[in-house]
Amino acid sequence: MSEFPQLVTQLLRAVIAYTWFFETCDETVLDDDTALKQQEYVAHLLDQLSDADKQRVVDELATLAASETDPTYREFVETFAFSMGLTESADS
Repeated sequence: MSEFPQLVTQLLRAVIAYTWFFETCDETVLDDDTALKQQEYVAHLLDQLSDADKQRVVDELATLAASETDPTYREFVETFAFSMGLTESADS
């Protein structure tokens, strides 16, 4: 993945954005059960990554969070790795 750093960053931004949508959308927009299933599917797909690739995602998330200006979204990005099961603690 290191051969295409911008590709990885943009794809990760897309995954985060869609996961944010599933997390924050109103149930009049999307059924809560469907939103949860989609988030669980994202976690499942990320779990298929190698340990090295998971670490790359965690590192990239830290970079993205540091540059995020919206405090609520920044917190979401900061806790994304833990929420998706990529790390064992929210501080990792």
